[in-house]
Amino acid sequence: MRRSYVLVALAVTTLVALAFCIPLGMLVITAAQDRALREAERQALGLSPVVVVATTRDLVLSSILSTDAGREGRVAAHLPGLGTIGTSRAGEAEIAVVRQRQVAGTADVPGGRVYLRPVALPRGLIAVIEVYVPATQLRAGVDTALAVLVLVAVVLIALCAFLADRLAAQVVRATRDLARTATNLGAGRLHARTRPSGPSEIEEVGTALNVLADRFGELLAAERALAGNLSHRLRVPLTALRLNAEAMPTGDDRERQLRVVDRLEQEINAVITEAGRPLVARPRLECDLGAVVADRTAFWGALAEDQGRPWQAAPPPAGITVPAAFSVVAEALDVLLGNVFHHSPDDAACHVAVRSSEGSTEVVVEDAGPGFADPAAALARGVSGADSTGIGLNIAQRLAVDTGGELRIERSDLGGARVVLALGVVSPVSPGSEPPRRRWWRLGGGAHARI
Repeated sequence: MRRSYVLVALAVTTLVALAFCIPLGMLVITAAQDRALREAERQALGLSPVVVVATTRDLVLSSILSTDAGREGRVAAHLPGLGTIGTSRAGEAEIAVVRQRQVAGTADVPGGRVYLRPVALPRGLIAVIEVYVPATQLRAGVDTALAVLVLVAVVLIALCAFLADRLAAQVVRATRDLARTATNLGAGRLHARTRPSGPSEIEEVGTALNVLADRFGELLAAERALAGNLSHRLRVPLTALRLNAEAMPTGDDRERQLRVVDRLEQEINAVITEAGRPLVARPRLECDLGAVVADRTAFWGALAEDQGRPWQAAPPPAGITVPAAFSVVAEALDVLLGNVFHHSPDDAACHVAVRSSEGSTEVVVEDAGPGFADPAAALARGVSGADSTGIGLNIAQRLAVDTGGELRIERSDLGGARVVLALGVVSPVSPGSEPPRRRWWRLGGGAHARI
């Protein structure tokens, strides 16, 4: 941007300088020639009375030699009857034309130009006085004047380029400050503010950015306080639920209910902790996808067994690390499996598998239920064609996108839906290699974690 400002200033100033310097240069050249020819005309006029009364060549020659131009051999007189007196450089044709027209004129000769002036003599004769003007006199002072013009033009161009560079530096400095502040805000450093500077328009943008940052901080604080308060209010019914579970007879059902209560309590504590932690203090988030899939398939597999639902969960491959928290991935899997149990009959089969490839991995959930009538609408947040909130699939989709993957809804070979959750994976760092560059991943709640 700064370079563009300077280049534009250089181009415009150069064009303006050329538009003025070229006509001025031509005017200087013309003025120098006119000045030299006027001096030649003055010398010819001074010799004219002598030519009119002269009867001998010696008188005319002595008059010519009495002038500086005559002594330099630049004056000649062409007299009828007396011939040419002095040093002549004009041709016979030019002299004849001046005699015939009786009008003074000039003619170019090698090394300069000659001024020819007709003089009327008695008995209707015409004499011609010739004054030679060398090229050095025709261009006397021209080189100096042109050098001054070029110097002035260069100074003006350099001054305009300098002023344009200073203006561009001010604009670029203010723009970079805005970009730096916006980057810090995007990275979660909500205390970052810009110092409005530069042109008035950029100052307005900086002021608006600061107002936006203040408002964003207020809204985020309110949302985090609301999330913490709501999560804390859930502790009362959670305590009652735990007491009811502990009062159940000893057995598998009691243990299963207690595990559910423990999981719910962990999620509530995680929400409260996350709501109170600054965005820039968020920890590095990674988890073993195989462990998450094994945990959630074990939980939903027990429910499938109670319902008598055909269930198949292939053992997930080991060593797959995804850039997201365990709870976030578990929430996405619960969404996909919960949809199967909520929106399909109890006898509809369900298959879960993990397919791994270079750079990504896919969790595939298939069922033999009715499937999705409109897959695109099913992914829209808050839109649901069934008895649900319409948020679950959108949460899973955001997890996939934030890790560099995608969420696809296809038709399953079982007759129902096939939901493919494609997730980006964390590349392992070999010994001696450089660590991967840090990237920012967005979590489901809008926060960011640095990998």
